[in-house]
Amino acid sequence: MKKNYKLLATDLDGTLFYPKRPRSLISRKNKKFLKKFMDEGNKVVLVTGRSPAYTKNVFEVLGQEVDVIGMNGAYTIVDGQIRDEHFLDFPIEKMLYDLNALFPILGTMLISQKYPLLISTPPIGKFIQFFYNVYYFLQGRYAEDYHFSNEEFIAEIESKHVYKLMIFFGMSRSGVKRAARANQYLREHYPHQFEASWTGGFIEITPVGVSKANGIKKYAAEKNIPEENINVVGDSGNDISMFKAFYEHSFCMKHSHKNVKKYAKTIIRRFHHLEKYI
Repeated sequence: MKKNYKLLATDLDGTLFYPKRPRSLISRKNKKFLKKFMDEGNKVVLVTGRSPAYTKNVFEVLGQEVDVIGMNGAYTIVDGQIRDEHFLDFPIEKMLYDLNALFPILGTMLISQKYPLLISTPPIGKFIQFFYNVYYFLQGRYAEDYHFSNEEFIAEIESKHVYKLMIFFGMSRSGVKRAARANQYLREHYPHQFEASWTGGFIEITPVGVSKANGIKKYAAEKNIPEENINVVGDSGNDISMFKAFYEHSFCMKHSHKNVKKYAKTIIRRFHHLEKYI
């Protein structure tokens, strides 16, 4: 039997976490909207690139657990259990070597079963490592539990238990442009080995066939939720797939890049403004 409740599939960074609140994680108005939405019998699923460990922070702030479609669909958490895991399975080292020759990489990160965030930097990466330390310190409660090690990075790649790879090109305008060009290159030269999406100065690599849209579709089918009851909201390149799949009920944040906003039907300035629409 089809369910009558509404489903809100929401991204975290730049969406539910916008505006940023480094101490409280989620703004008061966003929490108030979600509580009212769920108290009315509706459901929320987090659709995020975050690690399984990090989602516990969100549960704590919300005061309850919700389901998760994580790593852009590489795993799901349903009723508190991790399931339906997908891992990268292609020659990662060779791809990184080839890509770096064309588009210099400042750092590479992975999220796996073992590591919430493992960072590898180039041999000249002491400054880059310092930058990461400062960056994650300033993130407050938004920071993942991170670890630096080139050796462990290689070992973890070989373990075949990597959910997602993130390639960093820099936060400057030139870094963001280089990331966009590198993403296009990967999509053209590796169309059947993995999924690549562009988010600012980063490229996110997930297993082939894995996307936020596919994760939501599978989740909705298992829960018997009709498509017309599904609402999606996000702000970055990895959200485009769900904007396309659920266009009639798609919402994009106003601060998003124009190349992302064009795929969503409705633009909103704040997450809690969804109350006007759903």
